[in-house]
Parts: sequence; C-alpha cells; structure tokens
Amino acid sequence: MTDLTRADRFFRWQARNIERRTLHLVASQPLLRRIFALSAPLGASIPKDMPPKEDANGALWFTPPEAGSDAPLLMYVHGGGFTIGGPRTHAALVAHLARAAGMRAVAIRYRLAPEHPFPAARDDAIAAYDRLVAAGTPPAALCGDSAGGCLALQVAQHARDSGTVQPKALGLIAPIADLSGDIASRFDTAEDEILIPPAWPRRLLTSYLAGIDPTDPAVSPLLGDLSNLPPTMIQAATGEALAQDAKRLETAMNDVTLDLWPGLAHVWHLHAGYSRVANDALQRLGAFLRNTIG
Repeated sequence: MTDLTRADRFFRWQARNIERRTLHLVASQPLLRRIFALSAPLGASIPKDMPPKEDANGALWFTPPEAGSDAPLLMYVHGGGFTIGGPRTHAALVAHLARAAGMRAVAIRYRLAPEHPFPAARDDAIAAYDRLVAAGTPPAALCGDSAGGCLALQVAQHARDSGTVQPKALGLIAPIADLSGDIASRFDTAEDEILIPPAWPRRLLTSYLAGIDPTDPAVSPLLGDLSNLPPTMIQAATGEALAQDAKRLETAMNDVTLDLWPGLAHVWHLHAGYSRVANDALQRLGAFLRNTIG
C-alpha cells in the first residue's frame, strides 16, 4: 500500500463511496458532465502563479514562470470516457505536470459524446496537434489520461504516419487502449477497481461508439500499429481495470516505462495540489518527460 496522507485517504474514500455510486446511478452523460465540471475543481488546486489562459479554440495554456515562454510545449488531452470533462476539470493536473516537466502546457478541448460520437474526439485531438505544428509550436510531449490517453496514442500514431513533426515523449495516465470485447466484465473483475463501476463503460460504448466496430484500430490503439512511437511512461493504479491495458501497451510498444501505484483510484492525479500522492506521481511523470526531451 502506498503511504497515504489523510487527504489522500479521503480522496480514495470519496472515489469509492461517492464518485463510483454517482457513475453507477447517473445515466445521463450531459448531467454527469455538469456534475464533474462543478466537482473536479473543488478537489484540486492550481498553482497561484500559473493562472490558465484560454485561447480561441477553448484550450487552456499554462506557463510556469521559471520555465519561460520559450520552454518546450506539452499538449494534454483530458479524460472522461469521451463524454465528460474538459480543460478546466483537469487544469490543476496539467499545471502541476507542466511545472514538474519544466514545460509550457496546453490542455486542448474536443467534442464529447453522445452529442458528438466517434470520430469527433479523435478528429479534434488530431486537428489540435496539427494546428500547433502549423503555428510553429510543435508539442515536444504528448500526454493524456484515460480516454485522453487513448486519444493521445491516436495523435501519436497520426504524427508518425502523416510525416509531420513527432513528439519526443509520451506520458499516459491509465489510458484506454482497447475498447473491444466485454469491457464491463474487465471492470467488474478487476482486483481493486475503486472508481469505475461496470455500468459506466457500458454507457460509454453506447454513447461513443454507436454502430462503430470497437476492433477497428482507429478506435482501439492496441489493435493497431504501435511501433516507432516516442519513449513513453504509463502510470496507473495497480489494481484498476485499465492497468490491464497499461501492461498490454508495455508489451506492444518499443520503449515503455510502466509505473504502477498500489491502492489508488483511477487517475488520482486529478487531486493535484491537495493530494501528496497525486503531486508525487506528477513529479515522477514530469521528470520522465524532462529527462527524455533533454
């Protein structure tokens, strides 16, 4: 068991007893989206010297004062099962990661299901990356959590296959990598899945992939070509369902550092600023990005 502070234990209790029940009971993704938009910022803290700046595309930019405006750029893709979340729900996570990596960061916005099912999120993430390249600010690092980790992998595959500038490092937090098969059973039988009930991935498939084959490599990166991608760190909670995807990615990719943390909820990093174990994980991920980019 990871050594937890009182705040860490509270956030783990909250994930198991409140957030898990909410994900189980609230069937409306737009309603769940509003709940998450209100609750997520309350459980985290953005550094006071790193206020985010929003651009015309709804993305949030963060610049650590000590890094400066010429620092390499990190592009972050938020999670939320392709149906909830946004740059502001993940703002503290991205800000603390940017500081740990010594980089500027941009948290992009993308369209959400069920209003905008596949391939809207994938298309938007790729378009955001291409805009940054065209503007002369190609991301040196590409990061994302959960569904955002899936999208980050898809963007990295696009950069490799299209011949555009590729990122030098990937940072993935409990990425969704395979949407095929009986996903709900993977969550039901996970050793210690604290946050996500089986009902949640069932709804996501209906909302995001209506009529789409989940075995398509454009949907499930693990079923596609994962060769020749940048050095990657993958973090996940040891007993969570998506730790299985993380382990499979470690086998399928050329250069992966797998970093598993016991006794924690899915994407515990969202409590950055208030949770020591969130801050510690982001420090470790940031150090990997900084050392890899050089």
